[in-house]
This record gives sequence, structure tokens and C-alpha cells, in this order.
Amino acid sequence: MRQKLRMAVQRSGRLAEGSLDLLQKCGIKISATKHQLLTQDEKFGIDFIFARDDDIPGLVANGICDIGIIGQNLLSEQSANLNSSEKNNVPQTIMSLGFSKCRLSLCTPKDKAYKSFQDLSGKIIATSYPNSLRSFLAKNQINAQIVEMHGSVELAPQIGVADLICDLVSSGATLSENGLQEFVQVEASEAVLIRKLTALDEQQQILFDRLILRINGVLNANRNKYIMMHIDRAKLPRLAQILPGSESPTILELRGDAKKVAVHVVSPEEVFWDMIENLKELGASSILVLPIEKMIF
Repeated sequence: MRQKLRMAVQRSGRLAEGSLDLLQKCGIKISATKHQLLTQDEKFGIDFIFARDDDIPGLVANGICDIGIIGQNLLSEQSANLNSSEKNNVPQTIMSLGFSKCRLSLCTPKDKAYKSFQDLSGKIIATSYPNSLRSFLAKNQINAQIVEMHGSVELAPQIGVADLICDLVSSGATLSENGLQEFVQVEASEAVLIRKLTALDEQQQILFDRLILRINGVLNANRNKYIMMHIDRAKLPRLAQILPGSESPTILELRGDAKKVAVHVVSPEEVFWDMIENLKELGASSILVLPIEKMIF
């Protein structure tokens, strides 16, 4: 019985780049040639299989790999066409990984005015995600025809194949270049970590727990910033009300200034600019915002 953890990673593309970057930040070094499909990290104890993205759920579901990184959109697409008993074999989603974020959306030509779902009745929709689209149409009681395409879906309205499309959208630049606009989001997606349903052996579970600890450390660091500032001591009660730190801030005495103190705090990045504006209004000065490399709670 193998004692190592076996992980499936996409062979190439944006998801592959994000996966390798995450693993590197976790201290896991992967050395593989362009065409190498199997490699290992001896120091940590993980074997890596580089596979097509649509093969990864099956590799994990069948126990060939213990864990894998895949886009939520692909996992949903493959799961949408399964019956109840088959869905019991779908790999378990452990966590979202915060990269390769996109959305599956219905997109229409800019010169077409679709105002409601009723406007889609009888229309032809081109997509590479027929199962996800079919579920969405059924849920919203939309009677439309689906045309399956595998690439260049944005061209479908221009060449008369379909009235609109359902495709992945990231920045929206490709849509704009092809005269399309988003109408409605079908599903949000990002990279997720999945694992097989059967139990890991003792050594594999130890490796898995270590990996999760490191991934959480990287994700926590990505989501937060370390902020330092000087502020009047008398304003500390008000400061505590606007600082959304993960823990109570650290307060340090300032030499030569009895009225002011230095404050250190970890803050979620998504509220960073709003918080800085509030701090400035409160009279904070010498504000420094630093990235965090790793953060373990």
C-alpha cells in the first residue's frame, strides 16, 4: 500500500499556473519537464499526476488520486448530469483556493435587448457547459435550445449558430471584443481542492492535514494585510471600533511622545481602502501596509 499522498493537478493553463504557485508558497517544490506527467516531492511526500482538467474529478473519484485541484465550474458540469446514486461518488470539495476566479454567464450580443428570462424562450444558446446550462434553464423555467460547442463559443452569434452564448467570463475583455455582453450569471467559479470519499491511511492523513495547514496559511496571508500606524492614545477606543482585525491590535509605547502610541494589526484586505480613509479621519499617521507571507491561526 502506498504511503504517499497522490495529487492530480491540471497539466497546463491558468489553473495549472495558479496550482503550482500555491504549492510553491506552501513550501512544496515540483520539478517536472514540459511533457512529464508524473513527478514527486520527496521532502513533503506527495506524488503529482499532471492531467487534463476534465480527467481530474474521475481520477479522484476512483481513488487513483487522493486529492486534486480543479475549477468548480468543471466539477459542477460533470456532476449536473449524474443521477442520485452517481452523485454519491462525486469527490468531496474541501475548500475554495482563491484563484482562477471566473463565472459562467449567459451573454448576449450588444445590439440585442434581452430584459428578462422570458425573452430567452425559443432562443438558441451555444455553450461548452450544456449540463450546467440545462440545469439553470430548468430551474428558471426557460424553454431554450442548447447547441454544444467546444471552443470559440463567442463566435456563435456572429456566424448564425446561436442567438446567445453561455460561457466562462473572467475580465469580460473577450466578450467585448466579440460584440457580446453579460446578461445574467449562471454560476460563480474558482479553483477548489477536492478529495476522494474513501478514507486515507494514517500516513496519508498526516500529510493531508499538514498540507491543509499550509494552504490555510497561504490563503490567510493572501486575504490579510499587516497594518502599522501612530495615533493619539485618547483615540484608541474609537480606533478599536473601526479596526476589523482578526485579533486585538498590539499597542506599543512611542519614545518621547506620551500622547501617541504605535498600533499593529492584521486586517482583511477587502476593507483596506475604506479603513485607511477612516483611520486618516481619526488622525492616524505614519500608516504602513505590509503583505503577509504566511498566517497561521
